[in-house]
Amino acid sequence: MPIETHADVRGYFRERLVAAMERQRVVTTESTECYLVNLLAKLAIAHDEEPLGRPFAELLAEALEAPGHEKLSRLRELGDSALYVCGFFADHLEHRGIARSYVVAMGGRAYLTARSIAPLARAGELSPIFEELAVRFELYAQVLDDVRESTAMRTPQDIIKLYERWRRTGSALLAERLEQEGVYPVSPKDPTLH
Repeated sequence: MPIETHADVRGYFRERLVAAMERQRVVTTESTECYLVNLLAKLAIAHDEEPLGRPFAELLAEALEAPGHEKLSRLRELGDSALYVCGFFADHLEHRGIARSYVVAMGGRAYLTARSIAPLARAGELSPIFEELAVRFELYAQVLDDVRESTAMRTPQDIIKLYERWRRTGSALLAERLEQEGVYPVSPKDPTLH
């Protein structure tokens, strides 16, 4: 079977994002959907630095002290990085001992602050997007995780990690993904096992 290549990276990620949002039953604005597609495309093409290279609290402090337009740019980058990390590198967070709640808080705060200063930076059209990303940060991180799952080349180790995450969380969504892989998780509390 030939490998399909996608010259249109945005189109590729739009397909994956729309499918993930349907699976997650997430409804969003067209503007936010477009923002997320552009974020995924940008991060797929350019990897300037490791997203966890510096503490998010330090980056947030620097962003808040930055002048004018640079402040909005830094806040946006921080929010985008935090969302990307939560969606694509959740296992990496855990491995490094970084609480997901910390990354969610930093990303949400960055987006909320960006929302409030966007009109001042003549980027007012981004304010509602930043607000939605801040308020629904965890939900969008789950959507990006779903996108990651749909684009990853699975190995047996990936399925084991997915199973371990399901055991820790009991997530129905993770159980559904396992079933798609041919693994049918059963809760140890399931009375039919006794």
